[in-house]
Amino acid sequence: MEEDCVILDIPEGLRLNLLGLVVQIDRILITADRAGLLGGLLASLTCGGVGAADQLDALAQMVRARGIAPEEPAQGEEQAADEEPAQDEEPA
Repeated sequence: MEEDCVILDIPEGLRLNLLGLVVQIDRILITADRAGLLGGLLASLTCGGVGAADQLDALAQMVRARGIAPEEPAQGEEQAADEEPAQDEEPA
């Protein structure tokens, strides 16, 4: 079992005085669940190591293989490719 990847731990809590509005929060603990997509990414970046870098590379390859990038060009790109430069204009 892997140990938790702690991203943020404030055991004393937090007390804010926002222009007279006092906000007090007890212990703050944020951990990354390596099984999830965002948790795995954050764990690779913050609690990394060589194994985590390999997992991040494998995740990037999987995303590329799924073809998440749009197959059609953006609206402006297609139009710009079809247009020819105007030849009747004189240079300034």
